Amino acid sequence: MSEPVQITDKIERNRQELSRLAENHGMQDNQVLRQSMVLDELINEYNRFKYKSHLRNRQPIA
Repeated sequence: MSEPVQITDKIERNRQELSRLAENHGMQDNQVLRQSMVLDELINEYNRFKYKSHLRNRQPIA
């Protein structure tokens, strides 16, 4: 499995967990806030990977 697919799978699992926690505990619960930070970091990781990949594949202008 390639890295972007693994990250997107983790993002989806963590998004579902965040949704479950928010539904059960409310948006201000510490568990929800921690899970939100985990999800944010995974999204940042995905964006860093995609940005680095994009730069590698760029063609020179001239």
